[in-house]
Amino acid sequence: MKIESDKDFSNLQTQFADWRKRFPMFTHDVKQIEHMVNDRIQAHSKHLVNYRQTHSKSHLEKAQLEIDAINQILNTVEKIELMAMIAR
Repeated sequence: MKIESDKDFSNLQTQFADWRKRFPMFTHDVKQIEHMVNDRIQAHSKHLVNYRQTHSKSHLEKAQLEIDAINQILNTVEKIELMAMIAR
């Protein structure tokens, strides 16, 4: 899963629910990942609000960095998921 824009954030909630169902032993870990991603989403939203107020491109760049950080978290989790599937 890759996040391209803020429109893709709604897909994350279904992905978290899917991970909770698929890995019931790791619901605590999924909640932590969800918390990390939600913090990044909130920071992204704040950067977009600041951009709309100031029209400064630096806020757009910071918002894109937040999306990149979310993608990095999701990439790491997908690698862990793949390792868990191989270990079965």
